[in-house]
Amino acid sequence: MTVIINYKGQIATEVGKEIEELSFHEPLTLIQLLQALSERATDAVSDFIFDSDGSPRRSLLIAIDDEQVIDFQNTLIKDDCVISLLPPIAGG
Repeated sequence: MTVIINYKGQIATEVGKEIEELSFHEPLTLIQLLQALSERATDAVSDFIFDSDGSPRRSLLIAIDDEQVIDFQNTLIKDDCVISLLPPIAGG
């Protein structure tokens, strides 16, 4: 199964790219995908995804195929979807 990850804002800067294609052997939940991304990422990227307790950050906006996702535990990732990770934006 293949998914495309769109990194936005500071996450894209930390990862060093805006888009990445990943392959998995079986369907997985969104939380499993986030854990897999965190395990292979730098500490800075992991800090954008998870807080110090290991919970997904509430400030991280995640969209699958342009629809915002709130339930990370029960959302199943399907083949050929696009997942966007948008960190909080500040400025004025």
